Amino acid sequence: MKIMAALDQSDYADFVLIKAIKTAKQQNAKMDIVVVAEDHGNKSDSAEWERANEKLLEDTTRAARSYQKKAIAQGVMAKVRVRSGKSAAEEIIKYQQSEKLDLIVLGRRSHTGLATFPMGAVAQRVAAYATCTVMVVRCLEKRDLIDWNANSPL
Repeated sequence: MKIMAALDQSDYADFVLIKAIKTAKQQNAKMDIVVVAEDHGNKSDSAEWERANEKLLEDTTRAARSYQKKAIAQGVMAKVRVRSGKSAAEEIIKYQQSEKLDLIVLGRRSHTGLATFPMGAVAQRVAAYATCTVMVVRCLEKRDLIDWNANSPL
């Protein structure tokens, strides 16, 4: 079995990562950690845009490596992939299809903050269009965030 942990750089990504790690352990599965650097900019030839894009990719890569270290510390070997594109959902789906992954684990959090939208747009799109099983993790409150330096969160 091959699992993808589709993570962002939010405070809630650890909840998704823990669920993906637990699932990988239970299934004796390989895990890919995918983090998408969403390009919201106006692609111009400006040096300022190029610098901002480079910084975004550096920050995204740093976050992905941090998630990888956490997975390895819990005994799960994980490969990291940083993707760049205008749509996180599209990049997640394209990666899943190209790698023939069996399960996508991602978070459910609406950026609108409205209770009428129970799932974020990325999770909705991935659940609708992925060609594999999608596990949507409910992210808890910020006060429940995981301290990776304390005892094992698993």
